[in-house]
Amino acid sequence: MKTRFLILFAIVFTVVFSSSAYGLVMPMTAQEVLDGFDLILLGTIMDKKQSEGNAPVYTIGIEEIVKKPDSFGMPKSVLAVGCNPNRGHTGTPCPSYEIGDRGLFLLASSEQGYEVSFYSQIAEPHCTSDQFLANYKGQESGLLLTQNGQSKTFFTGQPIDIHYTVHSRDMKEKDYSVMLSAHSGKFAYSDVVNGTVNECDGSKVVTASFVPTVMGVYGFNADSDEGGFGFSGMSIIDHGATPLRQYKAGVHAQDTWCKEDLLLVLMRDDTPNQIFDNKPACVKPNTISKFSERNVIELASFYNNRPLIERLYAGMEILRLSDIPITMMGPTDHEQVLKILIDEDISDKIPDGKDYFDRIIRETIPFNVPLKITFGKY
Repeated sequence: MKTRFLILFAIVFTVVFSSSAYGLVMPMTAQEVLDGFDLILLGTIMDKKQSEGNAPVYTIGIEEIVKKPDSFGMPKSVLAVGCNPNRGHTGTPCPSYEIGDRGLFLLASSEQGYEVSFYSQIAEPHCTSDQFLANYKGQESGLLLTQNGQSKTFFTGQPIDIHYTVHSRDMKEKDYSVMLSAHSGKFAYSDVVNGTVNECDGSKVVTASFVPTVMGVYGFNADSDEGGFGFSGMSIIDHGATPLRQYKAGVHAQDTWCKEDLLLVLMRDDTPNQIFDNKPACVKPNTISKFSERNVIELASFYNNRPLIERLYAGMEILRLSDIPITMMGPTDHEQVLKILIDEDISDKIPDGKDYFDRIIRETIPFNVPLKITFGKY
């Protein structure tokens, strides 16, 4: 079993937001937009009426209907209630549209008719509905790293691509200059990438590549006129390095890379250490039970914080190597539990057999794994 993790922390970012509608980051994908709203149209604000303390009511002239309910028909305009600035979402600017604003309006049915979502977009350029929709890209990570097409484990001596998304939130053509950098205690890299986001594109991914030469923990930054984005704590490893070499180079214990068919565990370490209390080791799966019995491996503190699928397979391996007479077991995708079958003939021979096997199985796995234990015939 491979154990390859990327843990990012100490994330710090600053992005300049406009208070207008197009200043918002779009947290939905285009498909989520199409699925989530009752009426989507490309149009222009023809009229706006608003009394003090109340939400504005817009008349939107319809240029194109992207999505509509069957009962909507084909009107030339529609009335929609906007955002009430006194009842907006905490931390989210309440967009206000003016007569002549053109864009893609996302409308939801309500008791008042239709309400305009604050994730609608307006732009001065004459963008198409498809171009507006393409600007909904979902939650973006800011900086993305890839190596050989994957983003889980990174090695020295091979190119790493740093990807950063530049935004033009008003959909206008925009020139950019982005400095992308990587650094560790003994390595530093930076490069400036210049280019242009074309009109109506909304964003562009810029990329710089570097080859790390020193194993250790790295930080990455992107700096542009939008502000800065960065993270630290990503481990880059020498391929084939032992767990001890990785540990001494500062690689976080939970990020240790193990060779094929070896399992990452944490060896108990009583040496005072302000950062880590355990040292990593790569062991064969069939030795886990023996180490656990000697209380050498701190499995619980490690695996309880790992993804569920890792805990399911690690728990299954521990049970497989135990003396418990399990007839069949395996993880189920839809239930996300480790399903275990015990032959009822065996459980019936033991007083309170069902309670006994339930307890012994749960005690054998020294970390939290959702279990579904059944008794019967295979």
